[in-house]
Amino acid sequence: MHRYLIKYLKGITLLLWLPLSSQQAIITGQVIDAQDEVMAFAHVLLLQHHDSVMIKGVTTDTKGRFKMEGIPIGNYVLNISLLGYEPYFRPVSINDPKELSMGTIQLTTMDQQLQGVQVVGQKAMYQQKSDRLILNVGAQPTFSGNNALQVLQKAPGVIVQENSNSISVNNKGEVLIMINDRVSRIPKANLIQQLKGMRAENIDRIELIHQPGAKYDSDNASGIIHIVMKENNTYGLNGNASLTVGMGQREKLNGSTDLNYRNNRINIYGNVTGFHNRMPKATVNHYRNYEYQGDNYYYENKLRFENPANNSLGITVGADFEIDKNNIVGGLFGYSRNNLRGHNFSSISKGTVNAVPYTESQFLLDINNPNRNTFINLNYFRKIGADSSLNIDVDRVILGVQNSSDLNNLNPEESIEKTSANRESHFKISTVKADFEWKNEAGHKLETGLKGTFNNSNTESLIENRVADISEDDEAFSTNDDIAEKVLAAYASFYKKWSGKWESNLGLRLEHYNYELDDTSGENDFSVTYNNLFPVVRTSYAIDSTKSLTLSMNRRIERPSFFHLAGFYFLIDPSLFVSSNTRIRPSFTNAARLAYNHNSLLIAFEINRANGTIAFYNTVDKERGLQTSMPINFDRMDGYLLNISFPIKISKIWKMNWNLDGAYKKVKDVSNRPSPFEKGIFTVTAQLTNIFELNNSWTANIDGRYMSPHIDGDQVQYIHHYINFGISKKFKNESSITLSVQDITATGGVDEWEYDQPELGINTYGKNNFSERVFQLTYSFPFGNQKVKEKRNRKTGSQEERDRM
Repeated sequence: MHRYLIKYLKGITLLLWLPLSSQQAIITGQVIDAQDEVMAFAHVLLLQHHDSVMIKGVTTDTKGRFKMEGIPIGNYVLNISLLGYEPYFRPVSINDPKELSMGTIQLTTMDQQLQGVQVVGQKAMYQQKSDRLILNVGAQPTFSGNNALQVLQKAPGVIVQENSNSISVNNKGEVLIMINDRVSRIPKANLIQQLKGMRAENIDRIELIHQPGAKYDSDNASGIIHIVMKENNTYGLNGNASLTVGMGQREKLNGSTDLNYRNNRINIYGNVTGFHNRMPKATVNHYRNYEYQGDNYYYENKLRFENPANNSLGITVGADFEIDKNNIVGGLFGYSRNNLRGHNFSSISKGTVNAVPYTESQFLLDINNPNRNTFINLNYFRKIGADSSLNIDVDRVILGVQNSSDLNNLNPEESIEKTSANRESHFKISTVKADFEWKNEAGHKLETGLKGTFNNSNTESLIENRVADISEDDEAFSTNDDIAEKVLAAYASFYKKWSGKWESNLGLRLEHYNYELDDTSGENDFSVTYNNLFPVVRTSYAIDSTKSLTLSMNRRIERPSFFHLAGFYFLIDPSLFVSSNTRIRPSFTNAARLAYNHNSLLIAFEINRANGTIAFYNTVDKERGLQTSMPINFDRMDGYLLNISFPIKISKIWKMNWNLDGAYKKVKDVSNRPSPFEKGIFTVTAQLTNIFELNNSWTANIDGRYMSPHIDGDQVQYIHHYINFGISKKFKNESSITLSVQDITATGGVDEWEYDQPELGINTYGKNNFSERVFQLTYSFPFGNQKVKEKRNRKTGSQEERDRM
């Protein structure tokens, strides 16, 4: 007790004496990682040598630099730490009251060991930054064999509903998907197919940006998911190949090959990826109960997919050329195609009135959904002086989408023998943007830029009925729409570090949005124009070297997707009608978020309100016996979210990562319905990842998620749980083999939903099942020259803009 009291008094005496001492020194330095990337926000502590009492604590700035002032003469220990990296300790002796430079200090990833020229180590699976949560995909070998969509499903808070072409975060609405800082403008259904063609072996990390800054597109109601591909920094000709074989209910096969050539001034790279997937025997079931003219009606439809096939092929080729140390030009070309097709899917419908059967129908459904996507990107980067840069990007995307389905009636008494639905869409999307960035030695940063996006599309849809072997067009469902969408934007963002504890970011984005619909086959023309400001405010306070608070507020927009706008008719059963809405408008969301960090613990609370929320309106046309679903603008949606995430180290080989969400969401819609709709629900989500770092370069993981029912529009949905397992072995030549089991319980694809409005006497519900337990074996191996040299120095404020596939 006496010994601890003396230490305490010494510490208090020293802290009181420090400001009065005239013999004070300054300690400076810079922190980098093994790839010479600067390490921002690392914790730097100065400890007394003999008893480890903390004397000073700071964090590194955006250039990885730190500065500690007012240090008296004495002996100390310098400690630097950052999540995912080994703690750094170094003795420091201050003999004179002057500046002492520690030079450049390199951190190594956790558990890193050198064996000759081989490096065995991993980043932490999750890293928390001031504005984003990072999932280090490349750090987990057991992700091998997964595609990008499967990896997204394992990211905290991400909800992927493939059957409804939806990707959201924390059930707040649709997210904006970026790949290497390129916004994906293609329809979500095609984007999902593109993600299924991307291999986890080629992904470095996934960044979940909850409240993006002003430089990012404002079209992200629930944030941005940024997928960053791996960058190859080896010189000469080299590459990597990966092959996965799997078996669920049917066979799976996918593979990819990456090639890269790099010398001092030029980098040429390419990627080929493809997959073949016989999908599970999925089921889509719809039910409805309703009251009409004193009678109780019940109707059901059960659709069973038998052996649908999904095939994809993607090619990417790019090059960067360093004109000189300040100028770089680059180009990127990509082509992909995929198709989901199937034949003789059974569709069986039954109906009763007051529990007495009145109808029964059987159909066979054929589908064919090919699409092709071509894109080209040109880029120019210029470094202006030591602290400024200019980045210019020009993009062009051409996409063709076809959706064809035939519903063959097996009931001989029915007059309509077959109903065919065909939709063909062509998209031409152009984007040009310029970003300027300036930084100074004090850590201040200014970003400003301009961007123009021009989307032009044509969609022709047609319903055709065959009666007595004669086909006739159904004019009520025929459309021919030209859509022109224009978004012009300008932004400015300023970052300032006020002191060693306070830092702030203020941004403002101005957008002009114009939407023009030309109905060439009717009189349904429509036009809307918006001019909007989107402010972003973020401020952080470092309580000490391990604790911080961040408060952020922003305003965002969610524009209707092409899936909501382009004319379509979803063909399952003649009495089920799912359509688009060409007159849907954007929705606007205001959100505030408070986050507390303590080492690896994150606690965040968010409140948001969305006006004009885009969601499907479900109801029943009782007179016609027709169940309908169409996207509309709901009046309002309020959300409250509490998120807690933290790691637990159980033992030397076993680490756990928990992500817990509690959310309350309330939807209100009065203006679109005969009777007001208002419903709120509390949702709990738990995601757990277990990582086992075994001996001899073996790694294993078990991950799973549980989510209680949540509300989406006017539906309460329940997505069932999943559990995955993987084990991987890495060999000395950097090749690896991975065995994984996806969705062990075969429940991850089960989605139950219900819309209930008793005052209208309507209840619709359903249960879809796309689950499949899949066993996969993946082998990956590098080839060619594997000697790593220092990559050319392109570290600027626009480094993310320069990352390439």
